[in-house]
Amino acid sequence: MPPLMPFLTDYWHLCLVAAVIGLIALDYANRFIGPALTLKTSLNRVHAQLIELIAQSPSQSIDLAQLKSEVMTSPPLQHAWQQYASTLQPQWQAADAGPLGAARQRVSHLSRAFFGHMGQTTGGGRIDLSNIEQLAENDPQLAQVWREYSQALESLQQLEASAATMAGKWQASSHADLYFTEQALVDTPLQSNFYKHIPGILTGVGIIGTFTGLIAGLIGFDVSYPERVQAELSQLVQTVGHAFLVSALAITLAMVFTWIEKSVLTGRYRQVEELQQALDTLFTPQGGMQSVERLTLATEMQAALSYKILNQLRSSATGSPQR
Repeated sequence: MPPLMPFLTDYWHLCLVAAVIGLIALDYANRFIGPALTLKTSLNRVHAQLIELIAQSPSQSIDLAQLKSEVMTSPPLQHAWQQYASTLQPQWQAADAGPLGAARQRVSHLSRAFFGHMGQTTGGGRIDLSNIEQLAENDPQLAQVWREYSQALESLQQLEASAATMAGKWQASSHADLYFTEQALVDTPLQSNFYKHIPGILTGVGIIGTFTGLIAGLIGFDVSYPERVQAELSQLVQTVGHAFLVSALAITLAMVFTWIEKSVLTGRYRQVEELQQALDTLFTPQGGMQSVERLTLATEMQAALSYKILNQLRSSATGSPQR
């Protein structure tokens, strides 16, 4: 009989525990370490492409569809990008930047002039926006200011629409860390919530191996024949020694796996943070004042549109054009 067969026959329980430890280590390498290295390469590539876009963005427009298809290639990245892209909008320019800024300044100036004159007309009392048409009809100067204000708003709307269709830079309404999260990009793909318990499982398997070896050695220990006690005792010591060896191997692997897991996850979390910073640099999240400014302008546009609709309805009803 080959020398290996007696060993397997006598220490089958320890071989079984060692085989379980080996399968756990193989699964850990294939389903955690391998995907983690693939994720590292993917995140490095995405970050490098975003850095390249940041360097080119002042002189080159950003194609969001191309960015999704060529940069955000993995399913988790595409899902996060789909949610994040819904927050992007053409960058809101400064009040004095180019034709669009000049149009905004003109609208703001005419708005102050119109509502200031309306306040004088009403004697400083409460202004009822539903009576704008009547006030404008009774005051030629107010009607003239209102016409100029409406024309300025129309011009601004056209400029805004043109800027939206030819936007070279985009701006996010929220930070990237709300969508490109560590949970979505790292923990879920790597199943870290499961594999973080592997060290504990290995320790438990090692303890089971130790007790299995002790039980097997004690069961086989026979003191009925004094002349065989020394041989039985030697066999017991060998069995216990092998059991502790398997347990030590399991505990050592548990420590190594813990170090690997923490190192891998820390590295991937750092890459996700770099990705978030790159996106926030590329699509600078807008501040609260910009949102208030856009809301104010939208309200003014809505007021002008309501007046025009009301004027057209009155003209249709009376059959004569109104100012």
